[in-house]
Amino acid sequence: MGRNNYKGLIGWLIVVVCLAEGVAAVTYEVGDSTGWMIPPRNDFYSEWAKNKTFHVGDQLYFNWNVSGSHTHNVANVSETEYENCTKIPTEFGKPLTINITSTGNQYFICTVGNHCQSGQKLAINVANSNSSTPGSASPSSASSMATGALFAVISTIVMYI
Repeated sequence: MGRNNYKGLIGWLIVVVCLAEGVAAVTYEVGDSTGWMIPPRNDFYSEWAKNKTFHVGDQLYFNWNVSGSHTHNVANVSETEYENCTKIPTEFGKPLTINITSTGNQYFICTVGNHCQSGQKLAINVANSNSSTPGSASPSSASSMATGALFAVISTIVMYI
């Protein structure tokens, strides 16, 4: 194989890697190390979500500790049910992973006791695949930047082969 054929092959490999990296899904642990619990503040989960960009294909990982009489659950609800903390049939399981399958606003609450009224509720906005909120970055953004840097390095090397 001639040198030019290797350049073409390497070019195609770079394109494939970049495209594959751009569609990588992210799993978010709701509340990070705090997990899914009655939060220390009513705005805890709103603050947790506000600097994140969620996309179709991402996952929400709800994890909680059961201690004493405090158990939890997760219900995917409408905006009105979210605002009013309406109790509906829930999704059980500890831990629980929910796949994000559509764009737009999505709402989750705990229907145990007054947990929702105490702030155990989450509202997220799932962005279109080619949009992002200014100033926000999902964990996949860092991967995209790393891929861009890798692309630049490999392109430079290929030019000098």
